[in-house]
Amino acid sequence: MLLVDTLLILSMLFFLFLPITDRRTVRMKLCMVCTLLAVFSVSASRTHVAQVRLAGIVAPR
Repeated sequence: MLLVDTLLILSMLFFLFLPITDRRTVRMKLCMVCTLLAVFSVSASRTHVAQVRLAGIVAPR
């Protein structure tokens, strides 16, 4: 997941620093950054955490 998150961040930075030439470019940048941010937030919130084991007992979730 770390690789996917890194690629999402790099693509957001690419669209953030893309030069603005007209209104369509601004709209495209805004849509792409918002979409990538939404995908990144879902990706970051759905990371799998290992189960905690204390003295050989699996903790329920």
